[in-house]
Amino acid sequence: MSKYTEKQLESIAAECQEFEHIINAMGYGYSLLNVSPDKYIRRCTDCVHWFDGSCGIFQKEIALTNS
Repeated sequence: MSKYTEKQLESIAAECQEFEHIINAMGYGYSLLNVSPDKYIRRCTDCVHWFDGSCGIFQKEIALTNS
């Protein structure tokens, strides 16, 4: 079980300028995600920078929302 909510993971990823999906980073492109662009939801857990929550951007944003 994640210590972060879906809302947190989605809202931070939606605003993140550094977000890069792990599938895209591997060079396969977004077509392998099998979702239409209008239904695609960015989540921090799908980002190459996530590292099990240790992403600096994510941690900064979580700290701001918890203060």
